[in-house]
Formats: sequence, C-alpha cells, structure tokens
Amino acid sequence: MATLAHDIPLKPIASQLVDRIVGPDASESKEGKGPLADAVKEMTVSLEGLLNPETWSLPGWNTSHVPSSSQHNAETIGQLDLSLALLSRYRNSLQPFYRLSPDVLILIFSELQEDQWNPLDHNFGAYRYMAITKVCHSWRQVALNAPILWRQLSTRYPTAATTALERSADAGVCFVIPHGYEEGDKTAALVKALAAQIHRLRWLYIPSTMLKTSDGNPDPRLTPLIENPAPMLEILETIKVRGEGESRPLPTMFKGETPLLNRLRVHYLYPQLNSLNMSCIKFLSFCGKKRVTLSIPVSSLVDILEKCPRLEVLKIEKITWQSAADEDKRKVKLDHLRYLELGRASGSVVADIVGRIDAPEFSMKLKIWLDRYEDNKFYMGVPQEHELDFAHPLRDVRKLYVQFLNGYEGICIYGATKTYPFEIHGLLEDSTISNLGDMDNIAGTVFQSIVRAFDFANIEEFALSEMRTHSRWTGFTKKVWGDLFKRAPNLKSFYITTDASYDEGFARAILAALVTPDERSGRLHCPALENLFVNGDKTWSSLQCYVMAEERSKAGTPLKRVSMRLPHYASFSDPEDTDLPMLRRYVEKVDLDPVDITFPDFPDTN
Repeated sequence: MATLAHDIPLKPIASQLVDRIVGPDASESKEGKGPLADAVKEMTVSLEGLLNPETWSLPGWNTSHVPSSSQHNAETIGQLDLSLALLSRYRNSLQPFYRLSPDVLILIFSELQEDQWNPLDHNFGAYRYMAITKVCHSWRQVALNAPILWRQLSTRYPTAATTALERSADAGVCFVIPHGYEEGDKTAALVKALAAQIHRLRWLYIPSTMLKTSDGNPDPRLTPLIENPAPMLEILETIKVRGEGESRPLPTMFKGETPLLNRLRVHYLYPQLNSLNMSCIKFLSFCGKKRVTLSIPVSSLVDILEKCPRLEVLKIEKITWQSAADEDKRKVKLDHLRYLELGRASGSVVADIVGRIDAPEFSMKLKIWLDRYEDNKFYMGVPQEHELDFAHPLRDVRKLYVQFLNGYEGICIYGATKTYPFEIHGLLEDSTISNLGDMDNIAGTVFQSIVRAFDFANIEEFALSEMRTHSRWTGFTKKVWGDLFKRAPNLKSFYITTDASYDEGFARAILAALVTPDERSGRLHCPALENLFVNGDKTWSSLQCYVMAEERSKAGTPLKRVSMRLPHYASFSDPEDTDLPMLRRYVEKVDLDPVDITFPDFPDTN
C-alpha cells in the first residue's frame, strides 16, 4: 500500500471530461478555471482524496449518496473500490445519453406506462416496463422519485402494489382486484391502506361478485374501500364473473359521493338513483344475464338518464323492460349523446326507449326480439309504424341494407342517415322457430313491416341479401317491391344479392316492379334510379332486364349502370361475347363487376 501513497500522474484525454479530485496534496495546482480548463491540464490524484468522496470538488457532484468513510486500514481496499465506482457513475452522468433532463425522462417513462395501461391485463401492476430505468443510477432515481409512474395497484402483485402506494405520494391511483386474487392477508392490508387514502382513488376495477353477494350486500373485504366518499374517482368497472349469483341492483357506494365519476360499467348489476353520483357520467353500461335477465321499468331508466346530462355512450343488454305507465310521456334531453346500444329486448319497448331520447345526432346498435301480432304476423317494431316524428333518430334515412341472417334466426338492418350509421338486429325466439319454422316462412311479412316503418322519402341506396341455400322464400311479390319503390322517389342505387337454390324469382319481381306505372301518377317508380347491382341470382332474365332498361329510357328515367355477377356469365372471360352489348343501347355502362354498399364508421366507444 506504500507505493499507492505516491502521486500517480494522469494524462488528459481530449475526447472525455477529466474529473478533478481535490486532495490534500499541496503540490497540486489550484489555478483551474472550471471543468473544461481542468480537462486539459495534467493533474494528480492522491489516495487520501480517493478515500474521501465527500471532499471531491466536482461540478454537479452530489454527496448525499456517499456513505461515511472508514478510517480502518483493513477497509481501505473496499473504500477505494467504492470511490472508483462513484467516479465511474459520475463520469457516466456527464455523457449526453445519460444527461437527459428529469422532465424528459418522466415523459418517456410515462409513455411506456401508457403502452401497458390495461387494467384487465395479467401484467398490470407488475411494473415490467420499469426495467428500462436500470440503465443508470440517475434514471433509477428519477423513476423512484416520480409519483406519476407508480399508479398501478393490483392485488395480483400485493407487494409491488404496497410499494407503489408509498411511492405514488399524492398521485391518483388505479386499483384492480382480478377475479381469484382477492384473498390473503396482503390483499386485505392493501385494501385498508388504500382506504386510508381513498381521496387518491381515480380508477377502480373489481369482480362483479364482490358487489352482489348472496345477502345482497357488497363483499365485506371491499367494505373499507367503499364506505367513504371518493372525490377523485373517475372510472368504476366490474370484471364479469360468469355463472355466479343473480342480477341485482348496484348498492350505494362511497356514500353516493363521486362528483368526478365519468365512466360506469357493471355486469349483472344495474344502477339506482342513490348508487353513485352520476352528474358527470359520459359512459354508462350495464347488463343482466342471458337466462336470468334484469327486470327494470322504462320509467326507472328515464329517471337514471335524467341524472346523466353529459352522457355520450349508453350500452344496455339482456334486460326485461317493463312498459311505462300510459301517463308517463317523458323525454330525456341528452345533448352530448353519440352512441346508443340496446340488446335483447322487445322491439316495441326498444322503440319506446329510443323515442324518449332527445339528442341532436347519435349512432345506435339495437338487438331486438321480433314482435308477433295477430295472424302470426311479425314486425320489426323499431321504429314503430306511423310514429316517426321529425325529431326521431331513424328519420331521414339515406342508406339501408336488409340482410337475412345465415342461421335464419333473424334479420339485420344496416343503415345510415345523412350523418351517422345505425344497426338493428331482429331475432326470432326459439319458441317461434319451433312453431312456425325459420325466417324464410315469414320473411315477406317482416320485410313489409320494414318498408312501412322506416322513412324512405330521402333514401338514395337500398340493398337486400339472403343467403339461405335450401329453402323456398315466399311473400316477395311485385306488389311488395312496388310498395317499396313507391316510398323511395330519390332512390339512386339498388343492390340485390342472392345465394339460394330457390330464390323464387327475386330479381324478376323487382324488374317487373321497376316498369310498373304508379296507380295515381301513371309514372314509373324511382325516377332518380341510376344504378342496379346484382349478385348470384339464378333466375335472372336478361330479356326482362333489357325490356326494363328500354321502358325506363323511353320514360325519360334511364339507367346509367347495370353491373352483374351471375352464374350465366361465369364461363365468359370477355363480356363482349355475351348479350351485354345489346343492353348498352339503353344503359351507359354494363359490366360484370358490381360493387357493395358502404356505410360510415361507428364512433369509438371503448
């Protein structure tokens, strides 16, 4: 060790900043003018200076993490190793890559956190993205001292959650209790620790079973958390647990004091007026069970919606609705509503609910049971016939696509007004199918109810498709199509898609209706019709299409395009070898490449 006591000369390196350590050596120069001047001078380092990091005079040197030095000779080597490690850390901290400012680092780490912000993911609360903070000591210190990076609490990782609760200081936190991870002393301790800081809770995800025990009260393990107000709570969601318990009302939580709550999503539960403060709710979703549905009066739903003036998204499914009293004609004004989804309910009741909503513009998806009236006639029920006032959301339809479903349990309607899309799925109950057969037996009646119910005055595009392969369709006569065309004076494009062994002359009846004069005016229907697109029709008549095009041309309402993809032309590579050139005498464009009807996208409702 005696040899180490001598001064050891160090040559400056031009590409690095040479750190100057001031020791007690009197021969060392004191004339440096800052770190850059020191970097170009030849300097010496003494052993005593190395062993006392607290005496180092370095720009930006932080002595807070320097352990107290030992004076025992036996520990000199260990102290020297520590000093060299501290010097290495200091040198790294001066490099450009390591010198990112704390604000920039926090922004980077926050982006990594956002990428893994999925409370239902298995890794939520494990802080796996924190591995990047081990690049260097300064990065680690920035991460440890940034409360915003420690907001994920999950009972799947109780130890990490307890640590994060401390490091998050006063930041709002997200608490998740995954199904099957609500047991254990650590979880109970975590719930109590969070309950003591309930004012910091911003997001809460819990199993649905914890809010609906057999006695109708919340799970006792959850009680400490929900018995006091939550002034910062923004999101409350339940995790669906299948096959357990019945559907119940949502109990009163946080004493009903959740002034910032904007998202509520619960399963097998439905909110009540005193459950929570819903004045700021933007997203509301609740559902019952498939076989044990919730039974709620329509008037109760109206009461709830009146408490949600800022509502933007409403999703309700598997509810047995009880009709409102005759004298209850209330409407709810929801100026911010963008999307409505109602599922598995009677068509007439759903129509009543939709008719009660007063909102400027909103998209909707509805799943309904087809209404059955006298003489076994079925109706969509949405909208109700002859009840479309000027403010109804299903008025002013511009596009409509009627699709009979593959399984033939029902029918699907895709549509769009001038500004927003909608979908209506009409389903048949199992008892109906067993008594009357599949949709093909009642398709004509259901189609007529659609024609009578919707507003076709401004419709520009209409499409129909059926995909049944071994059944005869009934009810689609020339009169049925005539009723449709009579109501659609502005129709420009008509799409037909069939893929059945027996389509009962779908297209033939349509072509006949298009050349049948109106009984009152004597003019042909749909004077604005320009395009006809046909797919898969096996009973297509080229002669009838030619006659239709000729008659409409003579009447001053000629077609601009007829496009067909039919078995008749499947073996022809050149359309000129077919009868299509003859049709071009009366139609501007005739081809074998029909297009599909398109609709605007639904808004993002996640």
